[in-house]
Amino acid sequence: MPRFYFDVRTPSGVVCLDHEGLDCADASAALAEARHGAHFVTPEEGAGNPLFSGYRFSVADEAHHVLFTVPFTDLEADEAAGAPSGRARHLS
Repeated sequence: MPRFYFDVRTPSGVVCLDHEGLDCADASAALAEARHGAHFVTPEEGAGNPLFSGYRFSVADEAHHVLFTVPFTDLEADEAAGAPSGRARHLS
């Protein structure tokens, strides 16, 4: 299963590099993880904290090529039991 990296960026640059990454079936699954906060932040935190207004996930593949970005303000709530859950990972 390919690994994807979810770096956190602000308008001025990288805040935190994801050195662990997450195994996802494909780029679509990685996009779903990013849209659900990638275990880092909840949609409520992303939308409700003014500090995060310019933050976004920059999702990269195993070769660290950026595939897409997802603004924290666009995060979606988990709706199904199979959706990404919890915040088991820590930013470093």
